[in-house]
Amino acid sequence: MPIVTLCNLKGGTGKTTSAIYLATALANQGKHVHVLDGDPQGSATEWAQQAEDAGTPLPFEVVPANARSITRTKTTGSEWIIIDCPPGESGIIDAAIHAADHVIVPTRPSTIEVNRMWSTTDLVGQTPLTILITSVIPNTNSLQELREAIEEEHIATFTIGIPQREAIKKTFGQVPQKLYGYDSILAELTKEIER
Repeated sequence: MPIVTLCNLKGGTGKTTSAIYLATALANQGKHVHVLDGDPQGSATEWAQQAEDAGTPLPFEVVPANARSITRTKTTGSEWIIIDCPPGESGIIDAAIHAADHVIVPTRPSTIEVNRMWSTTDLVGQTPLTILITSVIPNTNSLQELREAIEEEHIATFTIGIPQREAIKKTFGQVPQKLYGYDSILAELTKEIER
C-alpha cells in the first residue's frame, strides 16, 4: 500500500495533526499504518508519547525519521506509511517527496500560507499531489479565493476542508475520537491512489 507524505514549507499548517488524524482514520478501518516523524521538533512523536503516558496509546506506531531512513522506506502488503515533514526546506522534505506515492499539502486560507503552498507544490514534481485546506471557516472570502486560485492552477484539492475547531487542537497527546472530516479525506485519497 502507499506512502503518503504531508508537507508544506510553512509551519503551522496542520501537517502533524493531519498525519495523526489520517493514521487514526486508517487504523479505525483496520489498516496497518506507521507514521514517520520527519520533523526534528518531533511533534508526532511527542503526541504518541503523551497518549501512551496517559494510558491510551495511539492505534499505530510513530517512528522518528531522517532523510536517510525515509529514503529506505518501503511498504509491504496492506501497510500504509504516512510521513510528517518539517517546515522549511530540507533534505527530509526532498526524501519524503521522492519516497511518496502521493503528497498532501495542508494549507490554511491565508495569504502567507498560500504563497508557501505554491513553493511547496513546485518542489513536488511528478508525484501526485492534493491540497488539503485546513482551519476552514465556511463561507469566507479567503476560502473562496484559495479554492479559485487552486482551480486556476489545475491542482487537485480535497472536496472538503478541515474545519477550524478548538476540539481538534485539544486532541494533541490523545487518540482522536471524532475525525472532523479526515475520514472523508481518507476516502478521497484512497480513491485517488487506486486510480
